[in-house]
Formats: sequence, structure tokens, C-alpha cells
Amino acid sequence: MSQTLPDLTAFSLEELVAYTSGLSDDALAALMSGPERSVLLDEYFDRMARQADPSKIKNQDAVVHFHITERPDGGVDHYEMVIRDGACTVSRHVAESARVTVTLDGVRFIKLISGKADPTKMFLTRKLKIGGDMIFGGKVMSWFDIPTA
Repeated sequence: MSQTLPDLTAFSLEELVAYTSGLSDDALAALMSGPERSVLLDEYFDRMARQADPSKIKNQDAVVHFHITERPDGGVDHYEMVIRDGACTVSRHVAESARVTVTLDGVRFIKLISGKADPTKMFLTRKLKIGGDMIFGGKVMSWFDIPTA
């Protein structure tokens, strides 16, 4: 059964995190397997770019690729995060080589970004895969001020 999202643009970041973290695994799976998947992923990635802590990224020059698996058509959603010159931009267009690549399914991404999943446990159980510079990859999420539920 397909899940319908409210207007996410009307939500503050805290409200968005509270909304998604309050969904059951089945409801998240329904969202990630339906037409609302792109809306939810795009909203989170857009907000991530705006939540980059300027003091933490000011001297960084990095490209991070996110591969969000288990799209309904069997494909993968690709996002490229570029951190350069004290700014963070996110695009669905992958144009540069990545220093690190993060791969996980949509449900786990939402749980991870909303603080409802332990990234170390996800990594150790191979639910979260990090390619490239793994030590660097472990630091990336600390550059963002994203509230958790």
C-alpha cells in the first residue's frame, strides 16, 4: 500500500525528523517503494546541504556519493555531495570522483539520518557500506547539524 506524504516543505527540520522517525518500518518501506520516495529523499538531501556546519567544513574539499538502493524499479538513487570553499551542495547528478561512497537502502537511510539507527551497527552488519576513504567517511556526518528524534 502506498503512503502519502504531507507537504514536507512546510515542516521545520525538527518536524521532518520527528515525522519520519515516528513512522513504522512498514510505513517507511511503503514510502520507499512508492512515488513519494524521491520527494522524501530529495527533501532530506536538500536539508542536509543547508545544515552543514560552516566551522566544520571551512577547510574541507571533498566529494561524497550516496547510493540509496532498493528503488521500486530495482535501480539506485544517486546523490553527490560536494563540500568545497566552505559550502555544501547536493545534486542528483554525479559529476566528480568521490573520496567516499555511502551505500544503503532508503529505509535505513531515513533511520540513520533521523538518529533512529546506529551507524556502527549498520556498518558491522553490512546494512551500511562505505567505500573509499573509510576513516574520512566516518567523519562526514559529524559536519551536519541535523536534529535526531
